[in-house]
Amino acid sequence: MNSLKKAAFIACVIMLAYAMVGTAVLAGGPPLKDNACGVCHQDYGTIMPKEHPDVGKGVACMTCHAPDPAGNEATKFSTGVHTIHQGAKTKLDCSACHAR
Repeated sequence: MNSLKKAAFIACVIMLAYAMVGTAVLAGGPPLKDNACGVCHQDYGTIMPKEHPDVGKGVACMTCHAPDPAGNEATKFSTGVHTIHQGAKTKLDCSACHAR
């Protein structure tokens, strides 16, 4: 019986290790293409929320909202962008912004 508990423990440790490595490798999602937002949006002022500070026409979103490659959680900005671009009105393919 003792060897069965030891084998089950080792199996759990191995599965946990695989889960941790998988999370670390996939954290942050696929990399973005260069100027991912600017391909479709030439005037960022027209798409920003009213409470957003003025950044002019030429400052790309990712200048300030760069994803954290080590982060395990989606940011508020990332969640909002995905909701807008894959919502009811718009269904962009992931490759429109992300490099594969």
